Amino acid sequence: MPIPMASSAPSWPGVRPVKTCTECKQSKLRCDSKDRFPNPCTRCQARNLTCTVDPSFRRTPARKRLEAMSRELRELRDQRLAEARASSTTSPDPDTSRSQDSSINASQPSVTILLDDFDLMGLESFDLGGVVINNHTVIEAFKYFTTYFHPHLPILGPISLKTIHQSHPFLFWTIIVVVALRLPLASDDTLFDRLHEPYLRMLREEVLRAPMPLSKIQALLIICVWPLPVPHQRDDPSWLYCGIAVNAALYMSLHRSSPRSGFTPSSHSVGPVGGSARERTNTWLGCFYVSTSLSMHLGLPPMINTPSDLAAIRSTLSENTLPREFAIQLRVLLTLAGFTNVLVHNSNDGVIDSSVIQLLDGELDTLKVTFPDGWTNMTDLGVLVVKMHVYTLVITRSRSGTGAKEILLKLGLAAALRIIHLANSRFHERLDKNQTLTAAQREKTLPKDYYRGLAFATIFLLRYFSLNNNANAEEQQLAANHVIMAHTIFKTLATRQRDEYDRAASLFETLCKQAPASTDASRPSLSDRMGVSIVLDAIDTARELRGFPINPAVPEIAVTAESLPRENNVSHPDVFAGNTQVEEPWSSDLVFANMFWGDPSWDIFNVPTDTPQFHSGHGL
Repeated sequence: MPIPMASSAPSWPGVRPVKTCTECKQSKLRCDSKDRFPNPCTRCQARNLTCTVDPSFRRTPARKRLEAMSRELRELRDQRLAEARASSTTSPDPDTSRSQDSSINASQPSVTILLDDFDLMGLESFDLGGVVINNHTVIEAFKYFTTYFHPHLPILGPISLKTIHQSHPFLFWTIIVVVALRLPLASDDTLFDRLHEPYLRMLREEVLRAPMPLSKIQALLIICVWPLPVPHQRDDPSWLYCGIAVNAALYMSLHRSSPRSGFTPSSHSVGPVGGSARERTNTWLGCFYVSTSLSMHLGLPPMINTPSDLAAIRSTLSENTLPREFAIQLRVLLTLAGFTNVLVHNSNDGVIDSSVIQLLDGELDTLKVTFPDGWTNMTDLGVLVVKMHVYTLVITRSRSGTGAKEILLKLGLAAALRIIHLANSRFHERLDKNQTLTAAQREKTLPKDYYRGLAFATIFLLRYFSLNNNANAEEQQLAANHVIMAHTIFKTLATRQRDEYDRAASLFETLCKQAPASTDASRPSLSDRMGVSIVLDAIDTARELRGFPINPAVPEIAVTAESLPRENNVSHPDVFAGNTQVEEPWSSDLVFANMFWGDPSWDIFNVPTDTPQFHSGHGL
């Protein structure tokens, strides 16, 4: 059942006594924000301004604005002079400097991919399925990977580029393809288009080839965090690849690896393991991170969620040295995995749900107090996304009008607004002068789950506030302003028509064409997908608004003469050729069965020895 807001109507939510955004109001210009929602108004879009509508905004005269700017400049100048005098007169404490340096190093990724030895290979070009790239492109791609990608998934140990190419080709090409998709390489801007098909063939060959060494598990985790483009989200195979990686890690006993014990499973029994004890442990932590994050964003049960597994990971975190931000993200997902089982198994019990959510909020808030050093805005955003998923899980199954549901809606509103605010601030922050990437290019290096969380928060605001008649005017306006921010981010990141960013922006635009209605009596049609149910419902609603069927018929694959192999393509072995060493498997089994059941020793069980013999037939 889609969201009951499917009628076409004015595009701005709720009652709109104020129709001008703050920027246009300040400049006394006409504003078309109402007609363009969720796009920003024409002026804000052209000037790259944040388009928000605030009924309480009062225009500041130009003279006062000039005086305020002059005052701010003087304050900044005085502050800089004071800092310069303080730094020149005060010598730093050696111990303090040492501790600051160590904290900085601890926050850096624990990997060093050595690029200097690449020239020692004597190779000027590299080939994958007939696609040739030069060594300058390879070095550029790996520099981008170590700087922008690896800090989000620090599972690789210190390794040289030469070793990756010679011993781990699947990992080598996975890194290049992931970088080429998201960043324009100056030396080869068409690299991804040329490598896409050859890499897909390589991926399909490698993903089911056993035994799977450590580097293949790492490559699969990387392709799950930064997946290849798909025409529809249902076509994203990340969950399947993640399952293969987790099961391969279990088979290799990575969950029992420990840097302290140095445990290494037998290479003969489980295949080539490779890597140090620390790298194997970090790879298992990466399996937990990727699988738990994917399960949350897809509304599926966590793959690694037994009490013993969670306790082992918690113990490993206490003795392992990981980048602080990544370690905190692991602890956040540990908290989620522990509470998800309780929430799912105690459905429709409002008392238990409320108690569990209070405990979950308390656990997550305690992490910020316990680990303040590694807490960043990205960490804060990740915690808010986790909270929102849990809030929405309970909201979608709670009865309308209950006090607990109203409280959760308010909490969800605050979390969603904060998520979009943090994403918008990051998107518009000024980069250092030594940065070689633009802000939009840097944002495309973020994991896909980051944008899943941003889209989830936007759909939550649309469903429960911006397009909900029961929300008050202030809540509707706050939600609408932040929907514009999120829509602008996705629209700006879109580089191709109908790529994933463009489709997300188009989804928001389609949903905003609905008339505001009440969502109190509505429940998602797929209630078993936890909080993600509202996202799936939004996709179905958008399809209905566009005139497409919600449940399209699955086409049957007809067997035609063209689909059958041609006779000249089928090998015909010489049936008269003598080969006494190879016997048909079914025939040998039947001979054994006849000998077994025809043995005279069965007479003691009154089984006649003249039992009809087994004969081969045509089968089922």
